[in-house]
Order: sequence, then C-alpha cells, then structure tokens
Amino acid sequence: MTIDPRISQAFEAENGFLLEPHLIVLALMGSHSHGTYMPPEEPDAIDDVDLMGFLVPPLRFHLGLPRWEHWRMQREELDVVIYSFEKAVRLLLKSNPNIVGLLWLRENEYVHRHETFEVMRSRRPIFSSQAAAESFAGYAHDQLKRMEAFDLERMAEYEALTNEIRARGPLPEVLEADNPKLVHIAQNWSIALERLVRFRKLHHEHFSGYMGEKRKAIVRKYQYDVKNAAHLIRLLRMGIEFLETGQLRVFRAMDAEELKQIKRGGWTLEQVKTEAERLFGRIEGARAQSPLPERPDEAAANDLLMEIHMRVLGLANRAFTSL
Repeated sequence: MTIDPRISQAFEAENGFLLEPHLIVLALMGSHSHGTYMPPEEPDAIDDVDLMGFLVPPLRFHLGLPRWEHWRMQREELDVVIYSFEKAVRLLLKSNPNIVGLLWLRENEYVHRHETFEVMRSRRPIFSSQAAAESFAGYAHDQLKRMEAFDLERMAEYEALTNEIRARGPLPEVLEADNPKLVHIAQNWSIALERLVRFRKLHHEHFSGYMGEKRKAIVRKYQYDVKNAAHLIRLLRMGIEFLETGQLRVFRAMDAEELKQIKRGGWTLEQVKTEAERLFGRIEGARAQSPLPERPDEAAANDLLMEIHMRVLGLANRAFTSL
C-alpha cells in the first residue's frame, strides 16, 4: 500500500514540511480495521476511509517555541488524523480506545511503517493496563449519552438555525466567538443574539460531532444513531476482552456481522441499551481478574519516546545514551 498523494500534498501545504520523512506509521482504522465497513452502494452506508498516523515533527518544534500536536484532513471519502508521537504516547498511556488499536492491527492495514514503528509495536505491553476499564467504558458512555439525547424536534431546530446563520456568515466564527464578539456578530449580521446563543448551546451539547446529511437521514429513519450504537457495543466488548486476556482484538471476526446488523438498523434502541447495560456490568469484573498491570509503565514509555525521537530526527545513538 502507498500513501494517497492527496494526503501528502495537503499535509505539506498546511504544515510546511514533508510528511513521509517524519512519519512513524499510517494505518487504516475505523470500520476497515474492525471488519465492519459498509461499501457506498449499501443504502445506509456512511463509512469513511479512516486513517491514523504518528509522526516526529522537525527539530524546530522541539527546541523552539512552536509545538506541533496533530493534523486532520476530511476530504471526499478520506478522514485522516495524524498525531505527534509525543501526543500519541500520552494518549496510549491512558489506553485511549481511538489510539491504542493502532498497535494491534493486522499487517495489511498498515499503509506506511518507519523502522522505528516495529520497535514501538514490540513494546506495546508497556501501554497495556487496567486503565482500559475507565477509558473504554468512558468512551462507550459518551456514545450512549448521544443516543439517549436524540430528539427529532431538537435536530430540526438545530438544522434551521444552522441554515439561517450560514446564510449570513461562517459558522466557525459564531462557534469560536467570545461574548462581546457574539454581540457584535448579532448586530452586524442582523440576527437575534438569542438565536446565536441557542445555536451554540445545541451545537456544543448535542451536535458537535461531524454528521453529514446522509447520516442525519439515517438517524431520522431509525430514531436513533445506529452508527453510535455499533460503536457503543464494540467499545464495551473490546474493552472487556482486553482486560480479560491482555490482547486487543481490533478486527472483529467474532461479531463483525452482528455489529453491521446494528449499523443497518437491525436492533431497536431498547435492544442496544439492554446489551450495553449488560456489558457495562462486566467491565469491573473483568478489571478485577485482569492479567494486565494496574498502571502502564510510564518510565519505559518515556525511554521509548526519547529513543524514537532521536532515531527519526537522525541524532546519534551515542548522544541518546549520554542523556
């Protein structure tokens, strides 16, 4: 596999340095890695091509004032996020479900691997810990809250406000404004301040995640977000398995078809909530008997972070050992 040139070109244009020389890993994530991808020809298909990567930015971002943390690109079917290696390590130490899976993929899901990534993957046990109980359950609970908060009238109100504001100016300007700036926008755009405040409240509490028109239509059709539901059940099952076995099974050979059934609206909301409640109840039991250590090995993670920084930046090994 090769890196899509759209990614390399957009990255260099927006960041001012080449992607490939600094890239540790780039991999297919999301539904492709879980075995739950639904092709575009399916009626309710809304899956993107999700890619995640880690990189070591140029030396100026380590020694100077600027810092480089992450980059995101959403274009056509691509949804790409690349983290600095330092940020990735911090997230791995927390057993972040969106990050830790990158260390447990199948070989054909890696698009690009620097030689240092094999060092990193060989030491993945240093990031494995019982912290997975809180992180996987926490992310799953967020998915559940989004589903339970769904309200058709609320969505209609949000869409109407979105269209009204977009006709006058850019939405990000409203979302990012402080209170005095918001008052100025209301006066300048001839729109009631209360409507801007209401739009921001709805956005931040219920609609801050990306949801295209097709996904909104699916939510209306089933009266809840079926993609959220599949994420919820998958996260809980993966977290329990990780705690019980010490192995993270990203590719869902055992339940991929069932998860796709949920994404196709094959479960009612009550079925989803009943299964989620059962799985939430198993998390603490799985932690109590887990072979994983209570906490990750932060000292080893710090050593790995320095070693890979030195190697990718081309500094001498002798300089590393003298630190």
